Amino acid sequence: ATPAPTATPVPPTAPPDLPKLTSIALDRAELPRYESLEMTVELEAQYENPYDARQVRLDGVFSGPNGIQMNVPGFWDGQGTWKIRFTPSNVGEWRYALTVSDARGTSTSAEGSFNISESERKGWLQIGKTVNPDYSARYLVHHDGSPFYGYGYCEALNILIDGFSVENGVGLFSNMVAAGENFVVWWPLYSMSPINSSYNNYSASNMSTIDAIVRDAEKKGIYLVFTVWDHPQLRGDNHPWGRGNWGNNNGFNKLVDLPEFFSDAEAWAWQENFYRYLIARWGYSPAIGMWQIVSEINGTESFEQTDAWHEKVNDYFVAHDPYRHPTTASMSGDVDWSAGYRVTDAPQVHLYEFDGGAIQAAEVLTFWTQSMWDAQEKPNWVGEFGVQGTAEYPELFHHSIWSALASGAAMTPAEWNSGGSWGRPTPEMKADMARFIQFVEGIPLARLNPERLEVSSSESQVRGWGIAGIEGGLFWVQDFALQGQPISELRTSEALRSGVQVELNGLLDGNYTVTPYDTWQGTFLEPIPVTCQAGQPCLVNLPDFKADMAFKIER
Repeated sequence: ATPAPTATPVPPTAPPDLPKLTSIALDRAELPRYESLEMTVELEAQYENPYDARQVRLDGVFSGPNGIQMNVPGFWDGQGTWKIRFTPSNVGEWRYALTVSDARGTSTSAEGSFNISESERKGWLQIGKTVNPDYSARYLVHHDGSPFYGYGYCEALNILIDGFSVENGVGLFSNMVAAGENFVVWWPLYSMSPINSSYNNYSASNMSTIDAIVRDAEKKGIYLVFTVWDHPQLRGDNHPWGRGNWGNNNGFNKLVDLPEFFSDAEAWAWQENFYRYLIARWGYSPAIGMWQIVSEINGTESFEQTDAWHEKVNDYFVAHDPYRHPTTASMSGDVDWSAGYRVTDAPQVHLYEFDGGAIQAAEVLTFWTQSMWDAQEKPNWVGEFGVQGTAEYPELFHHSIWSALASGAAMTPAEWNSGGSWGRPTPEMKADMARFIQFVEGIPLARLNPERLEVSSSESQVRGWGIAGIEGGLFWVQDFALQGQPISELRTSEALRSGVQVELNGLLDGNYTVTPYDTWQGTFLEPIPVTCQAGQPCLVNLPDFKADMAFKIER
């Protein structure tokens, strides 16, 4: 018989030389709720490029009271340091566990804790229904559940247009705070892109500038609609809009030709690295009001990849942002984008066709706002609008913001401002916005959970729109007799509407107080008692008014 072979013992596998976290420094061990913590991390890992998460990644798991747990990515700051930024939402003790991963595996976790106290801060923006199931899915609230309505503009190209200083921060933000405004649309990649020259080696100086802007916005309570891709960044020479910035301001041009940006696997891997970085470095901040995935995607060369690529990017932010900032995106002026509405959290449209003048602007804004309302049960808004010059302002601005509110928009239409022929907000526009804010501030729209009202008038040249829930709401009426007339006629008209009665369809039975508001003077008038009964029209006799008037409804 053949002897059985002798087994050769296999030496035990040596444990892998895993990466290590060697030190963690917190900028403070105690902080108020909704303020931000920065952690500086030293690590030992093997990698060639710290911006490539396939080579190295720093991750944190933050566990707080009531079982909350958040997975937060870290980042390389481009100046020699690894960091993690985190904003806690609950009062009490939080624990963290940090790990670093490279090709060899994942380190053992480094753990610690910090404490959170109460504060008056309200947190980042969320969709109402995600905070409270009884709230509306059509409006935004702060993370703590307090009401939010957006008042702002589109200063996309140059957010530093009103200056910046170390002492006072961003001049635009200071001016907004003084006016009671709270949001601004911004294209950071347009003028301070981290990837202006390379897709895999980010600009430390531009990122430091963005840091300063985000911190100042957070300090002053300004919410940024942070645009990931403005359309010039994704447009080269093969588009009807003309040359864009792909060739001179987008470092992805060193990796692929523009058509492959939307479909190539390696281009997508580096996009994921970039999106992860945006979330890690700036997503911590409550000042990030929304991620605008792309502004005017039909101004890019995405072409047949438009909907698929946009959905893919949108889904990345939804899946990986621990704070779940709402997402939004747009096509260019006066275009319905049902595929975009479906996947983003906050549908938007851009409007630049106002041939009918200031009064008809209300009809334009209402049509698009109600179209988005009907398409998706989500917060909707007009992300850009306006006309060049200031000849039609403030009237066009006025009729736009009031009609959008009355027809269900979650924020004011963002009037485009970039200087030059497009101008800037005039003192009259600022005053108009202040009167608008005074009216809206007392109406918690998300909590009211309103539906649209049908507003019909006894006067054929008066029209109106409104929204209301169980506890109340609002409506706005407009005299459109001078629609289409020169702006000078509108400004000199002394026409006064008297004896107008409106019928409101959509209010529940009950007793209401309807309080008129003079939108041009900023004053509330004598309240009107109204009773609505089943089977009978809900009638309101309006006071005399000129041009338009708003009304607050309380049950």
